[in-house]
Amino acid sequence: MTANPVQRPDRQQSETATETVTEPESELEPVLKSGMTTESGEAITAQSELIGIFYVENRRRKQNIKIMVKLCPDGIYLRRETAENDHINEQLIRIDDIVGSSYGKRLKKRARGGLNSCKSANHEPQEAADEDEEQQQQQQREQQKSTKRRQPGQTQADNSAYLYIYAYLKKEKPLRRVQTLRILRFRTSDHYAENLNTARLWHHTIREHKQRAAGKLARDPGKKLLILLNPKSGSGKGREQFQKQVAPLLREAEAQYDLQITTHPHYAQEYVRSRKDLLERYAGIVVASGDGLFYEVLNGLMERMDWRRACRELSLGIIPCGSGNGLAKSIAHHCNEPYEPKPILHATLICMTGRATPMDVVRVELNHRDKHFVMYSFLSIGWGLIADIDIESERLRSIGAQRFTLWAIRRLITLRCYPGKLFYLPASTKHTEGSAELAAKAATAVESAPESPVETVEPHPVATRTFSEFKDLPDESDVQLRAHESDLDQFADALSMDRSVYRQNGDSWHSAVSRRTAYYSVGGQSTRSNRSRLSVAQRIEAANAEFSQLVPASTMPGLQLPLPAADGWLSEAGEFVMVHAAYTTHLASDCFFAPDSRLNDGLIYLVIIRAGVGRSQLLNFLLSMHNGTHLPVEEDPHIQVLPVRAFRIEPSGSNGILTIDGERVDYGPIQAEVFPGLINVMTNTGQ
Repeated sequence: MTANPVQRPDRQQSETATETVTEPESELEPVLKSGMTTESGEAITAQSELIGIFYVENRRRKQNIKIMVKLCPDGIYLRRETAENDHINEQLIRIDDIVGSSYGKRLKKRARGGLNSCKSANHEPQEAADEDEEQQQQQQREQQKSTKRRQPGQTQADNSAYLYIYAYLKKEKPLRRVQTLRILRFRTSDHYAENLNTARLWHHTIREHKQRAAGKLARDPGKKLLILLNPKSGSGKGREQFQKQVAPLLREAEAQYDLQITTHPHYAQEYVRSRKDLLERYAGIVVASGDGLFYEVLNGLMERMDWRRACRELSLGIIPCGSGNGLAKSIAHHCNEPYEPKPILHATLICMTGRATPMDVVRVELNHRDKHFVMYSFLSIGWGLIADIDIESERLRSIGAQRFTLWAIRRLITLRCYPGKLFYLPASTKHTEGSAELAAKAATAVESAPESPVETVEPHPVATRTFSEFKDLPDESDVQLRAHESDLDQFADALSMDRSVYRQNGDSWHSAVSRRTAYYSVGGQSTRSNRSRLSVAQRIEAANAEFSQLVPASTMPGLQLPLPAADGWLSEAGEFVMVHAAYTTHLASDCFFAPDSRLNDGLIYLVIIRAGVGRSQLLNFLLSMHNGTHLPVEEDPHIQVLPVRAFRIEPSGSNGILTIDGERVDYGPIQAEVFPGLINVMTNTGQ
């Protein structure tokens, strides 16, 4: 005999325990009977709708309250009415607010936390023994309590099966998520197996409804998530934050994942680039760190030979365990989800929804002396005031976020202006529409090489994949592509608490200069069969030509070529206090820099501050960035914001600071163009 899973059951009565909607935990006991399962353990098919009648005891009023629970594609309806039918209350727990569920025997209360979901977690024998002893004591106390509550005639054995439903209800004014646990107790049969089958049916039905709600953009449920954790993030508390705040949510959502802890700079970039079974094993990559580690993952994906498929099939998520959390705040803003006061919790909930939204990526080219760099950015590019404050205040990092305020005051007192020339391609020109279409093809094409013309690159010396400048030609026996020599043994899970391998300077983990070039400086596998006929230099040239067909083709002329005005390019020369390009709403969790930006609008918002601006106006600009009111509403001769598709900066002189995604790069000419919707980021909207 089981609790009723059919659509329209008859109603009966039974006693229950106390429950209120506002309580974080409540018990509901079913009273209906049905013959949906057999003792032979046949498989149960999930139903589109399940209904059960439960009762809770109100000890204060000394009466039972009847609860009708209906599970449907919209979620779980709870309809409550008193015995006299003088009061009716309904509550809907939306299916999107439900993280997951579990079923079985009554769970013992225990503290949240632990890495039990990760197979790599190792526990000391003594700790495990202490935990078992504590659980046994807790179980004895629970049994004593349940014995006192038993009514005459009840058997000692508890044959009930329990369904635990984990939800985080979204509330408005203020915007927040409220953790909620609902427990359904199935005990209508004298046999535990039948009660368990009913609980299992409800559990599988919840999973089916959640998968259907995720839609076509949902992740493949048969694949795992790859979580990359930087233990140095969050002032060295990244591991602790993951254990206490992220792992419990993953367990509630029944998420299957592999945890990789970064051990050295560029670890994530090399791991993502070189792992051969990345697409076959994982449905997405979650970065548990700041924006710097996300940058490494993005550029690691773009260095893969199958970058098109990787960008299409792997959704990327971020859990803000670091200091720079602009992307996490931008995603929360896009989803209309709360960020504070628990950003890690809220970001993890977004990653667990299984949906993804296309996001723009900006391709950046740099020339410094005789070096040519290509990298990919997702946040911003800075030249001038904000970049100066961000980088130069590093010497005051010990005082925390106040360093930005103090250094901003100093920069206002000793205001700098940078001479140079600025080129930009407005978003409204016809040429930009064609460029956007061409860039979109780069993200959706299935072929291994793009149909667009091959990008021509100036013959500058390029850096090797080991991020050192290419100087000496290798021996013939050493010439081969790094993509065919990856060794995954170096990326073994580093869950050990031994931190001696970590560097002292946590900032060095997120250096944008790690992405030196998109071109190989050594010969490829396609030329190895012709070694007897080709020289080393010819093989290098052939490998670079082959790889240039695999990377996204630029629609802009090379950095040393002019930008034709006939194609819609505009330019201005003079002195600038700041030029900052942003393509997400937030540069940091407290910097609402581009309010009109969207994740996939195909636009770069170029904020220009020209020389001659007053210090009071600049001070108001900096103080208003936290709420997005810093940009002028009316036309201003000194401060201007322009939506563009591409831009180029040519600084005069050699003294200045350039940043990409908050990290300093070599000072010199730089140009960037947006590739709309190139990657997919985890959201709860799928839009």
